[in-house]
Amino acid sequence: MEDRRLLSITEVGEATGLPSSALRYYEKAGLIRSSGRAGGRRQFDTGVLQRLAVVALLQEVGFTIAEIGVLVNGRGKRETWHSLAEAKLDEIDSHLQRVTAARELLVASLECGCSSVESCDLVASRRGRHRQVAETLTFRTRSST
Repeated sequence: MEDRRLLSITEVGEATGLPSSALRYYEKAGLIRSSGRAGGRRQFDTGVLQRLAVVALLQEVGFTIAEIGVLVNGRGKRETWHSLAEAKLDEIDSHLQRVTAARELLVASLECGCSSVESCDLVASRRGRHRQVAETLTFRTRSST
């Protein structure tokens, strides 16, 4: 049988390492729910600790608070999970490609042998590319809002 003791926000914070402000934020965002109040203070069921562990895991792999809200509160959880997880994997793969390209460029620049970045043939060969990168970033920013 599960322990039904209620925990104060301070006790939840101590158990999780989260400040009270984060717990209030998570409650406002709908990720956790208090079980009521005692003496004007929030009280939480012990199940909140498992919910917060799930939230921490999802944040660690890159989900936003809004995405986590959909995952922990949505209906059709399996389908929702698969859909959001696959989208997150695509996002991570795209990020890895950008990081790999950036790393390769830095390695090439270190091996270049030019006396300065300003006179580097590698930079000259990529002239104009910054405009494409800026346009891509602007497009991503606009499309994600």
